[in-house]
Amino acid sequence: MTYAEREKLILEYLEKKEILSLTTACELTGASVATMRRDFDTLQEKALAVRSHGSIRLAQKQRKSFFGGTEILDDTDWEKDAIAAEAAKSVMPGESIFIGTGKTCNMLAARLGSVERLTVVTTSITAVLELVEKPNVHLTLLGGDVHTGKNFIETMDSNISQTLRSFYFDKVFITMDGIDPERGYTVQDKTRIPLYTQLSRMTRRLYILVDSKKFDHRAFATVFPPDKTCRIITTKKLPQKYASYYGQRGIPCTMVAVE
Repeated sequence: MTYAEREKLILEYLEKKEILSLTTACELTGASVATMRRDFDTLQEKALAVRSHGSIRLAQKQRKSFFGGTEILDDTDWEKDAIAAEAAKSVMPGESIFIGTGKTCNMLAARLGSVERLTVVTTSITAVLELVEKPNVHLTLLGGDVHTGKNFIETMDSNISQTLRSFYFDKVFITMDGIDPERGYTVQDKTRIPLYTQLSRMTRRLYILVDSKKFDHRAFATVFPPDKTCRIITTKKLPQKYASYYGQRGIPCTMVAVE
């Protein structure tokens, strides 16, 4: 097998997996350890990948984008992708759902295009762009102020809030900026508090989608207390003390693997 053929195999593998070990690379290509080490060096010199401790991963600029332009740039984004994939499994045909803001929610929206008779209400402009051309999805973008540099409705007026009270959702999916044992679920933008509080009373199931870096982090304003009744979807990188906390209080917590 030529170098070009090995390079193609390696890059195709890394497009699907986060990391490739030296041992797996040898099995994949049939090449010797010495040859693979040289190949890893060459891939790094060409800025296609980065070596680290007997393995290799894609350089950030080579990492694939997800669906309609939500780019996966780092390990945290791979966590968000895995969380979104797990959340998408819970959405059933004919349901009415709310999708919040943030990259994880945008990735979730991108995975829902094939769900039949789906009604989606959202404050995320990106989520709308992901679903707007799907004939089986009925979309509602809540109105309000959009600030420069943001892709979501930041402040809703009183009329929208009143309209929202007439809705009821099978599932609500939102993200948080921080989770702390004392402060609970926190966000940096306090204008989200009234919306999230209202939504939590208007659904059968409230899902909070959070990557592992959100734990042990305090954002500006508290939305919910730490024992809020909800369903957590995170990854197996979740700190053990939170897994124990949720288990002791009967709070459903799904921890997905990140490939």
